[in-house]
Amino acid sequence: MLILDWMKSNVISVPPDTSLLHCRKLFKEHQISRLPVVDADKVVVGLISASDIKEFSPQRTTGLEILEVLDMLGETKAKQLMTVDPATINYKGTVEQAATKMIERRVACLPVVNDEEKLVGILTEWDIFKALVSISGAAMPTGVEMAFKLENRRGTLREILDRLKEYGVRISTVLSIISDDGMRQVKIRFWSEDTAAEDKALEELKNHAGLRYWARNGEVYLRDKPNFAL
Repeated sequence: MLILDWMKSNVISVPPDTSLLHCRKLFKEHQISRLPVVDADKVVVGLISASDIKEFSPQRTTGLEILEVLDMLGETKAKQLMTVDPATINYKGTVEQAATKMIERRVACLPVVNDEEKLVGILTEWDIFKALVSISGAAMPTGVEMAFKLENRRGTLREILDRLKEYGVRISTVLSIISDDGMRQVKIRFWSEDTAAEDKALEELKNHAGLRYWARNGEVYLRDKPNFAL
């Protein structure tokens, strides 16, 4: 999945000399929580968040102190509080690469830049979540989701797909990874306008030895219930 398809391109940004008071106003007006800080050439030089300003401001204030806080926020510049040289990612990358970088750098968003390091977008953890929901097919209102643990050898996945084909159901998504134990974890989502065909495919695959769970209409059914040691 390309970052281009999931990033927000209309990014609100500020120059380094912007006051914290104005930054706070932008957070509220645009219902955002982070602002890239850019220089005159739109190169990203920092990142400031609503939580940064909240931590900077006194938590308990009286009437007079509120005026003092407003003065302080008006006098303090973004460059004095921003994260300098924040993690960024090139627009030609993938969402998977962005998610990996977020985990490695322990950040919740990445300003997206072009080859000249100029700001062209922003990608947040919520954009990553939306991409995950989309690629998994979880947003689809109908259909059946089934997950299997299979031997990592040729033909194991094809066998399941061929069986689904026999019942004439439509396959929405197929996700597959190799787990640490060398087995293949597979998740398949399928659907049909013919409910009977969907039912037959589900009942057939319920007997598959590698089945871990199946889900339908928002309900998840585990083949083997865990034995929690309480």
